[in-house]
Amino acid sequence: MRRLIDDHLGVGGQAKILEHAHNRGLHYPGLNRQKVSEQLSRYRLGPTWEMTELIIACLPDSCDTAGIRALAAGWYQCARGQLPHGYNGPVSRPPGKPGQRNVPESEPAIPVLQRQVARLQERLRAEAERHVSNLRASENARNDAVRVANQLEVQFHQTREELLRVRTIAAEVATIREEYARQCVALELVAAPSLRSTPVIDLPKLPVTRRRVRFGLLVTGIDTQAPPARRALARYLCVYAELIGVSSTELARRADIATTVTMDILAGRLVPTAGHATQLTTVLNCEPDTLRSLISAASSATAVDEHFWSIAGAVDTTPSPDSAPNAEDLVGIDPDNRAAHPHPDPTTTPSTPIADRLRQVAAVHQQGLISDGEYAEQRSRIIGEL
Repeated sequence: MRRLIDDHLGVGGQAKILEHAHNRGLHYPGLNRQKVSEQLSRYRLGPTWEMTELIIACLPDSCDTAGIRALAAGWYQCARGQLPHGYNGPVSRPPGKPGQRNVPESEPAIPVLQRQVARLQERLRAEAERHVSNLRASENARNDAVRVANQLEVQFHQTREELLRVRTIAAEVATIREEYARQCVALELVAAPSLRSTPVIDLPKLPVTRRRVRFGLLVTGIDTQAPPARRALARYLCVYAELIGVSSTELARRADIATTVTMDILAGRLVPTAGHATQLTTVLNCEPDTLRSLISAASSATAVDEHFWSIAGAVDTTPSPDSAPNAEDLVGIDPDNRAAHPHPDPTTTPSTPIADRLRQVAAVHQQGLISDGEYAEQRSRIIGEL
């Protein structure tokens, strides 16, 4: 009986017997832990049949109580030499014990054994199905994880290719911007005071939907009387400002520089300081080294340069008809040969009068874009140029 309790109830089986007896309403006189322990250990011939019946009744519902009761009756008969009093059920002799003569039920009952075998087979089948289902679920989860990993790998490579393509395009755009700005600087430095006013080919204007960057708006405000180095610096800044599509007022606001100072820098009348250069580089996204070189060249411009270009602008460089060479005397008549095809009227705009500049500063001050101190400073500086 102790082995039966250990096999089906485990550790603390005697306490569970008391609990099950209470829950199932089983009655036994004076039932407690001490009485159960005494029945299982003190009695030389084993527990009484009443205690045996109580223990069998407290076993789990999954147990074959009929087979266990028959086997317990066989053990009781072997121990006491007689069947339990009042018991008329089947009797199974314990393994290794001879069966009773003329008692067919004394051997283990075949139906009992068949039921035990059937229960064991059912348990094995259920365990096998559970393990197979777990393995199948694990395999499905692994396949799903592999499929997701493959999809993520494909997306990673596609995103990586797109990122590399975007970086390449960004580098090309930055290079084109810088080259364009440098070409404009070179054009400003090598241009003569008189330039062509009409292009070689009269191209039609771009449609409004394609004019996302309007070139030439800020460049027209460059002071023609400024030294060439300052005009080159102003052209470089104007090109980058036009590329990002900002006006002088918007550039001043983004760079946190006074509007009049920004207008003078873009016009070539003022060289930006180191702090202003840093702020302009951040907003315009131009090359810092190029801007520093242009600022250095513009800062070192001397009065001799200014007088030279002023005199050059006042001189009429248009050749007279007598001095122009004949087409017959020229070697070739290439359309780019300026001797055969001289420049038309110059494109350099006349210098802005002092009065116009004063009116511009007054208009900016009336719009509230500059403070009173900045207006007074700019007005004094413009009047000082008289």
